[in-house]
Amino acid sequence: MKVLAVFAHPDDEIGAAGTLALHARRGDRVMLVWMTRGELASQFGEMPEPEVAQVREEHGAHVARLLGAEHRFLPFRDAFLTGGREEALALARLMAEFQPDAVLTWDPWDVHPDHRATYYATLSALKFCRIPKLVGEAHRAPVRLYHYPRKDLARPWVYVDTTATQEVAEAVFAFYRDFYRWPVSLEEFRARRRLLGREAGVPFAEAFQTDSPPAWPFLP
Repeated sequence: MKVLAVFAHPDDEIGAAGTLALHARRGDRVMLVWMTRGELASQFGEMPEPEVAQVREEHGAHVARLLGAEHRFLPFRDAFLTGGREEALALARLMAEFQPDAVLTWDPWDVHPDHRATYYATLSALKFCRIPKLVGEAHRAPVRLYHYPRKDLARPWVYVDTTATQEVAEAVFAFYRDFYRWPVSLEEFRARRRLLGREAGVPFAEAFQTDSPPAWPFLP
């Protein structure tokens, strides 16, 4: 099985870390893709953008290793994503190469414009990747699209039992939390996942939404 996770900036993947690690641990092929290098992150002050980009690329590579995933960075500028054709085509070509069975991404109503744009570029790419004149060898197999959940979005929720990989999710969170000095404790992070787990009847869970029938395609 192949799972593709598409996000705008390194650290966006925290909400899917347990799920991605779970697939990798089962022997599935997992790829993390970031649309930008997050070079405008305010936490870096006046550091030049190329230097910030290098640091954040290193962060992405480190997290990919923690998860057991492959990773790619696409060449788009932080805070300049539009969700348009160029971004969708870049993703479509990658999808045609990778041939995913499922794709995870941001939700379409997130407050950050780059996050919303990532969702729409991903949605378009799932169509473009089926067109040989755009991507060469097309990816025509069914692909389920999942995105981060929103209470105000009327789509089916899908819970993934990530109890077995909670320690990996915590390691990813702690890595970013310690670097950026976020005022969020590890216990607060655990509490959110316990709450999702309680809703799903398991110790820890992650949640997504989908237009597809509410069933995770690979995990029991």
